[in-house]
Amino acid sequence: MDGESLVGFVRFHAWANDKILTTTAGLSDEELRRPDILDHGSAFETIRHLVDVDWSWREFCIGNDVGDTYVWDHGFVLNDLPAIHAFCLEEDARLRGFVESLDDAGLNEPWGTRPDFRIPRWLVVAHVVNHGTQHRSELAHYLTQCGHSPGDLDLLDAFELPWPSDG
Repeated sequence: MDGESLVGFVRFHAWANDKILTTTAGLSDEELRRPDILDHGSAFETIRHLVDVDWSWREFCIGNDVGDTYVWDHGFVLNDLPAIHAFCLEEDARLRGFVESLDDAGLNEPWGTRPDFRIPRWLVVAHVVNHGTQHRSELAHYLTQCGHSPGDLDLLDAFELPWPSDG
């Protein structure tokens, strides 16, 4: 995959994360933390999981195998929605900067921190975006049930259309 295309997906991921987190701010604390609603328990825990996975896979891509630890085990305090939202915005910028820093060869190079697990970096980043889509869709459904629909989260909604032509 080429870097320009992957940056487009990363931009979408950041846009959709921000839209979900902005909408989630409209929930009451009880709605935010209600247990056993989503795959990871509450909406709050699902959002923390989403941000943790983004962080840990980016760390993997730059050579830091964080193993079975979580982002909050590394000094990041993510105990409320504003802190998670701020961290998410920063992490989305770090992911985009990482992708933009690599040429196509770097994105396609088999990568890993263990000899038995090596995959192209672009595939890791695509996984991050796809994983985010899964959990954002769960959150969007729950938010809508609570009367706070985030609206459309489609890929093309993240870009201004019509797309600029090349010539």
